[in-house]
Amino acid sequence: MSEPATRLVARALGIQSEVREDDDMASLPAWDSLAHTALVLEIEAAIGRQLSAEEIAGLDSVAGVAALLAAAGR
Repeated sequence: MSEPATRLVARALGIQSEVREDDDMASLPAWDSLAHTALVLEIEAAIGRQLSAEEIAGLDSVAGVAALLAAAGR
């Protein structure tokens, strides 16, 4: 499990309960379009660069966030 990814998603989405790596947009009601924008900004701050349109479009799960952070060495 990627603890940094679960913490980042919880913080960006304003979720107080546990977030799991197998959660996705469908399982987290707080993950709406506005929260998705907040998530993108959190990820960009964490990795120190802007995400591409393809990366943003592909962010639909906590596992996807974890993979993106891992690819950035985070």
